[in-house]
Amino acid sequence: MHASRPAPETVSSPGGGCAQPGGETGAPKTVTPHPRMVTRPCPLCGRAECQPYLTTGDTTFGFAGTFQVVRCPACTMLYTNPQVAPEDLHAFYPPDYSAHASDRAHTQKKHPRGRDPWDVLPEVGQKRLLDVGCGSGAYLLRQQDAGWRVFGVEPSTRAVLAARALGLEVIEGAIPGAKLPQEQFEVITMLGVLDHLPEPAATLRALRGMTAPQGRLIVSVPNAASAAAALFGADWPGWDLPRHQNHFAPMTLRQLIQRAGFDQVRLLWKRRTKRWQEGARLRRAATGALGWKLLARSRTLCSYLAALRSRGERSDEIVAVAVG
Repeated sequence: MHASRPAPETVSSPGGGCAQPGGETGAPKTVTPHPRMVTRPCPLCGRAECQPYLTTGDTTFGFAGTFQVVRCPACTMLYTNPQVAPEDLHAFYPPDYSAHASDRAHTQKKHPRGRDPWDVLPEVGQKRLLDVGCGSGAYLLRQQDAGWRVFGVEPSTRAVLAARALGLEVIEGAIPGAKLPQEQFEVITMLGVLDHLPEPAATLRALRGMTAPQGRLIVSVPNAASAAAALFGADWPGWDLPRHQNHFAPMTLRQLIQRAGFDQVRLLWKRRTKRWQEGARLRRAATGALGWKLLARSRTLCSYLAALRSRGERSDEIVAVAVG
């Protein structure tokens, strides 16, 4: 079990989960109503029993509260439990959340297409693409310019309005539940989204039914089994509590996608130097140690460490490419 890190303020919650967050102390960095907390079974195997793994606060935006990551003793899945009730989670996204910003799409559209699987897409079928959790539509704009018929689903009203203002066809809501104008897609993407979902298995099963024959699902998530997660522990920025509900290792991500009915799941790996630098900054703030300060200030050193240690299944990010 990783060492836990106290938050600026804890949030009192109903009983449940594997351990109970503490009482209120101090002043929050950002004022938010106390959310409802709900317990949940393992999102991979459904087992109710769980083991405490780590407890920490919102190190990204500084919202009040401590939140717990637990481990399933049966399948080893890591997940947030208790979790903020889905209907209250919106309070933990600040008004200037970058993925929902109206100018993000135009800014990111200028970036050249890379070699990532979500940029190098197969020229198949009717070239219909669905981006789940599309934000304000930056990725959709790029693929539309590349000749794809693009559609998006996004729960944030602000982001949906920004995307629609650009002429994009985006449905407000979540899957399952959102009614789409198309029923089949050659490519479905979920980029940094699966970790946010309260019921990821239900979403993947619904998406399996929307995947055209030999269609492709592309998922990216932070790697909770990464070298950076092991080094920084509760200060690893990939936890992003309480927004991240699920914390995947390569094996658990593969199993979740396969159980939803997808075949030929291929895992790829990415390094994210910025997570090393942010983890060092958070560890320095927590400990005051000079070594963490030096690491946090040096992108070159962080890049070197990531290149040395962030390889294969220890990489910073997992990308899964599955065939329907």
